[in-house]
Amino acid sequence: MVDPDVAAMLAFQRGDYDAFQDLVAAHTDSLISYFFFQCRDRQLAEDCCQDVWLKVFKSREDYQPRARFRTFLFRVARNHWIDRFRAQSRRPGETSLDADSEGSEPGGGPLGRIPSEGDDPETRALRSDAARIVARCLRRLPEEMREVYILAEIQELPYAEVAELLRIPVGTVKSRMFNAVRKLREITRGFDEES
Repeated sequence: MVDPDVAAMLAFQRGDYDAFQDLVAAHTDSLISYFFFQCRDRQLAEDCCQDVWLKVFKSREDYQPRARFRTFLFRVARNHWIDRFRAQSRRPGETSLDADSEGSEPGGGPLGRIPSEGDDPETRALRSDAARIVARCLRRLPEEMREVYILAEIQELPYAEVAELLRIPVGTVKSRMFNAVRKLREITRGFDEES
């Protein structure tokens, strides 16, 4: 079965700009969510998402359908995050990408969908609060566990795709996921005790 997103990207390569718009519409919330859970800063997450789409747009001629489009897209996103984090860490005195931003809220993922107009204020507040708590907990995980958890649990990528994206064996993905869940339980237990 052909991935419809791969077909859309190939159509975009041939000059179908509507196909690119369809890809942007389908995956922007997931990208914003991915970056938000990395940095807990809504504006930075949106900026990174825009940067990723610009990279995809500019490199469309080089695209090769070797995997599902979503795997390709998150590889671009992950590489962008790594590059941005490295660049940021080289500039002393500037705000860390890990800094929490008041009023930040994610744009996608199961816990952080952008509240719709139909949501009542209480539902929107609960969704935003839950996403912030999850993001705070995730920041306490080691990078390799956090990345696997975000991709597999929040972005709902299958373990095989996470393994391909991170270029590690599926068994390593499972092990990191197991350890991430165990560690998150410890962290949330700590939050309960602080309350």
